[in-house]
Amino acid sequence: MAPTVSFNDLPAEVGQKIVSFLAEEEPVALDGPPTEPGLTEEPSARLLNRETKNVKNFSLVSHYARALALQILLIYLQIELDLTPVKGRVTKGNADPYLRGLKGVLTLVQQHNLIGKIHALTLYFPLGSRLDQHYLTDFKFKAIKMIAQLNPLALTIMGPPSLLGNLLDLNVETKDEWAFGPRLQVVRLKQDYHRSRTEKSAIWERPTSLWYSRPWIEASFNEGSSLSAYSTYGYHSMTTPSVLHCLHGRQWYGFDMPAVLPFLRHFEFVAIFPLWDHVVEVMNAIRSLPHLVSLTTQITPSTTAKDNILEDPERVGKAELSDLWAETDASYRYMAQWIWEAYYDEWSLRRWTSPDKTANVDGIRGSILGGDWELIEPGVWERRTTNDSDAEQ
Repeated sequence: MAPTVSFNDLPAEVGQKIVSFLAEEEPVALDGPPTEPGLTEEPSARLLNRETKNVKNFSLVSHYARALALQILLIYLQIELDLTPVKGRVTKGNADPYLRGLKGVLTLVQQHNLIGKIHALTLYFPLGSRLDQHYLTDFKFKAIKMIAQLNPLALTIMGPPSLLGNLLDLNVETKDEWAFGPRLQVVRLKQDYHRSRTEKSAIWERPTSLWYSRPWIEASFNEGSSLSAYSTYGYHSMTTPSVLHCLHGRQWYGFDMPAVLPFLRHFEFVAIFPLWDHVVEVMNAIRSLPHLVSLTTQITPSTTAKDNILEDPERVGKAELSDLWAETDASYRYMAQWIWEAYYDEWSLRRWTSPDKTANVDGIRGSILGGDWELIEPGVWERRTTNDSDAEQ
């Protein structure tokens, strides 16, 4: 009779393969690359519902199984930090009660020797969250320090625009926030794997800002929908409450974008029907990045979204659909003209991608970019090299 082998006696390599197999079919949502559907849809709490039932159930089998499962569960972290003001919840100047979730995860990661192995960290701040001035400084200092210790390859923050501004040292303009309605926005920063694991810097070891906390090479911004603003009179003059609107110099706390993002090579801008003048501000901010190689823009509703925002009468309100598409076309004309002109400023941009599926987008871009750029597939343009141009002459 063959000897009975306990599951707990299996080699660690076998156990790890079992856990990996169980995790293969479970989506990672916002923790995946910026092109995954989760980050291109309108930000909401449901995007954070990452199903890990298989792995979690496996972790209940035994202590040995739990140790194996945590190797998966702890490398993709999602933490909700509810900053909704509650009387008596926090003492003046002390933000510790609001940081328990982040501190608990850091302790768990340290106990399982996973520091430096975190693939993605997502921080979620529900609508209504705000950083009170009494503990703003303490919260930022401690949160940034803990994030730097976790050292995730990708950091995703979802929350109201003004709160994102607080965390990123930006003064988000909120005077027209009433027109845009309550909404969540997403900022996602990703660092280079090799540099993050090998390169040391005094700034990165003791960061004073999330911008400086790591050598970020990718930045993605999802600003959600501006649809409700189109129902107001004079929407053209509205200022979009946005982190990106600050980056063109006016609300920047003494920094300049190239200084805080010197390694950035990939930039993604996602929004639903942003106003034309806001797109202008965004593009002018991006242009100051000296090493940007690729740009992705999406300014219409995602084709992967479960709900079509334009089929919801309550969401559309009094907005005229012709206004939405006119702003979209004007925005793409501006972006194309801006990129074409940047070519002669010796800018490094080589690739422009847009998943927008409107009939006019590639036509507008092609009519302006001309022979300097080539459409290699629907929605993807690449800048021709000098050799390409010479070969056609």
